[in-house]
Amino acid sequence: MIRYEWCTHLTGGDAQQLRDLLVRAAAYDAEPEYNRIDPDEVDRDLAAGGEVRYLVIWLTERQEMPDGSMADQVAGVIRFVPRSDGWADGTIVIDPDFRSIGIVTLLLEREGTDFSADGGWLASGFAGVRGWARGNHPASGRIGDRNLLPRTRRIWKLVRPSSECGADDGGRINELTGADDSAVAALLTALEASDNERDRLAIAASDAPTRVALGVSNGADLVGVVDLDLTPVHIDDIGKCAGIDYLGTAPGIVGPNRGTALTDLLAGAGARAANAGLDGLIVYTSSADEEFVAVGRHLGFQHDRTDVLYEIH
Repeated sequence: MIRYEWCTHLTGGDAQQLRDLLVRAAAYDAEPEYNRIDPDEVDRDLAAGGEVRYLVIWLTERQEMPDGSMADQVAGVIRFVPRSDGWADGTIVIDPDFRSIGIVTLLLEREGTDFSADGGWLASGFAGVRGWARGNHPASGRIGDRNLLPRTRRIWKLVRPSSECGADDGGRINELTGADDSAVAALLTALEASDNERDRLAIAASDAPTRVALGVSNGADLVGVVDLDLTPVHIDDIGKCAGIDYLGTAPGIVGPNRGTALTDLLAGAGARAANAGLDGLIVYTSSADEEFVAVGRHLGFQHDRTDVLYEIH
């Protein structure tokens, strides 16, 4: 059996169990890149007493104590980060040792998935929840099907080996500097980029040692930008890879012109990664962006992972 409750703090034993669980789960899930929750973030959130909420789940009478009694054991946690629209971003992590016994299934069978009641689901105060299943965890698919949870987005992680780079790819793209700030700002405004995305691109354009901002132009107009992180990330069968943290093309660039801009951005970023001695390039895109996917496939990108977004309200 299970019990669960909203927690604003945890006692010493439960706090240590939760930390140990999250550390073990992160190591266990590293290769398939499933969801993780940083235990240090949990500590900071609970100490701050802010709006981030934690639903902690215990298995009842699971562990034997020195006196022979049976105590509950922390088996999982759901982290809810509130957003301005009244929804929350939800992340769930279950102890790897207990993933085959139906903990989340039992929780949802008991409490359902209806957020329309006064006070929201389990009196959480949220109008709905968005949750990513990183790596499309098989259990998320089974639980989603069982509870008719809508899948609203799929993000593909695509990887391209540096061996796919052409001799002229480096000339397709220009490195952006502070002199391009006004053009970059205008493009990001048109793209409705977030403040965080703007800040990262500014860092990339400011001679940061492991980041570079790249762009393509159509005449005098900047029509595409890339924020490229050259910090090596290991990908099996490829090696050390750079990652594209942001890629955007001007809203007015459509059809074949967008395809050309995407080709230049992706091929140029791949050449920049190869010149830095890296073995490949990682980029993320919506599976529904058929033009992006087609360009990526033509350039030799391979599908590595799918992330699925569920929205419950």
